Amino acid sequence: MPMLICVFLVFTHSVPFLEGCKSKPSTTTTTTTTTTTTTTTTTTTVYSPTFVTDPRQCVVNEGNNITLPCNVDELGGLQIIWERANTTLALGDTVYEDDENRVHVENTENGSTIVIREAEEKDAGEYVCKVSAVELKHTVQIIVRPEVEPVPKSGLVTVKEGEPATLACNITRGNNKPYINWELESGYPLFWFELSNTIPEARRWSSGVYRCKASNGWPEPATAEIRLEVQHTPILSLTPSLDYTRYWTELLLMCSITASPLATVEWYKDGQMIEVEEDVTTGEEQVTHRLHLKEMGQGYRNDNETWELDQDRLGLYECRARNMMGEAS
Repeated sequence: MPMLICVFLVFTHSVPFLEGCKSKPSTTTTTTTTTTTTTTTTTTTVYSPTFVTDPRQCVVNEGNNITLPCNVDELGGLQIIWERANTTLALGDTVYEDDENRVHVENTENGSTIVIREAEEKDAGEYVCKVSAVELKHTVQIIVRPEVEPVPKSGLVTVKEGEPATLACNITRGNNKPYINWELESGYPLFWFELSNTIPEARRWSSGVYRCKASNGWPEPATAEIRLEVQHTPILSLTPSLDYTRYWTELLLMCSITASPLATVEWYKDGQMIEVEEDVTTGEEQVTHRLHLKEMGQGYRNDNETWELDQDRLGLYECRARNMMGEAS
């Protein structure tokens, strides 16, 4: 009996995949009657932890340390990356971009804390903590210690009475646009809030020390002092007093003078200048010149009945003060 032999031809070929895909290769089988294709796909799930630290906005004084935490629920063997301005600061325990040796990273089981020692103005900005596909952002603001200087740098402003007087200071250091206010040396506040302020008509009582203060959040404001001297004609007062001593009575003439600039003082008797022994006391606001007229009378224990007052000592005594602004008597 004739036998039939069927011959089947089988052809096989591989299906190519993109390089780097983590999957097993599959095959395609073809016959003359049917075709069967089998495909196997492997999916890899990337673990992303959840942050348990909230984003922070930190204000740090210049020179202090910046401390920023970054903690997750479960790190799972992943490494934490710290970045600022698209620059990697640290990866795990490894610190980068730290020429000044100021950056330090403290790692824990499920987190990391970055510490920047002795903060500088350039350290301000946004710090990013990255773990896998998630990230946490902290914002840091650096307060730079303010500095001000008087204008002019000597700190002395001199005007004549009646002229305008401008008091000013310059901010030489500090950020965040420091707030300016002024006060007197006594601490009495002035309603001045600008770097430059003008007294339209300065008077002698306008003289004194003025303080310009700059505040930007630093613990202590920066201060510059300006002394205003208003030049004016001398102002004087002449006060007599009697001093009864044991044997004689002395007449004391006190001439108190306020002047700017300082005045020269001369004593006159009946319109004629006289030479006197200097007895001068200088105070904060005025100078006192004293004229001692001795033996102007007997003392309480002097019983000399023949003593007589020298008539040449009687007369009109006058104190005259003079400076570049004028004269007073």
